[in-house]
Amino acid sequence: MVEHVRRRTLLCGEFSDVVVATCDHEIATVVESYGGRVIMTSKTHQAASDRVAEAMKHLDCTHVVNVQGDEILVLPSDLARMVRAIHAEPMGSAWNALGRIENRRELKDPSIVKCVISRSGRILFCGRDFSRLPLKDAGFEPVRIILGILAYSCSFLGSYSSLERTPLEMAEGIDQSRIIEHDVLLHGVEFPKGYLGINEPREVPLIERCLSEDPQQQEVLAQILC
Repeated sequence: MVEHVRRRTLLCGEFSDVVVATCDHEIATVVESYGGRVIMTSKTHQAASDRVAEAMKHLDCTHVVNVQGDEILVLPSDLARMVRAIHAEPMGSAWNALGRIENRRELKDPSIVKCVISRSGRILFCGRDFSRLPLKDAGFEPVRIILGILAYSCSFLGSYSSLERTPLEMAEGIDQSRIIEHDVLLHGVEFPKGYLGINEPREVPLIERCLSEDPQQQEVLAQILC
């Protein structure tokens, strides 16, 4: 799965380098066997952003885009949207990809992280169960799905791990909450569709169906496997 995501990221063509950050030697062996670059990191990180912050110390860049290894349906064209968002706000600190809520079930699903956004697109709050909010089905405003694709300026990322872990971060297991609770502006970047990631085994057949039925996914899959 991680190698699959790495290949999708390479197809974007907007990055100076694509690196897998992991503490798992089995993952590292697989990625390196396909010619991928790996940075080994500590096993003690409690948030994905902490792992990315450690890996960043081995890179020469101004910004890092974190494409989490379970975002198996991420489209290269959507990653380009994230790059454009960085160029539009070069002095920003952090960005997060967002998708639209498609049905009321997603509001309660704990494997799908949600957020509330401001009118300007700033992410205000993240959580897992929004089912009690009185939202109309048409649009579910102002709630969005949080996707596992974040970007950071290296100047901010260098200080992220020194920020104290926050109550909401620890309660929900969402690293974005540490950013928000420390008053750092987290920009939302709207993607056309919030494709499902793999957080639980029950999601695997849903991913497989999407890969076999979605024309965009079929096109990307063909490029990866050629």
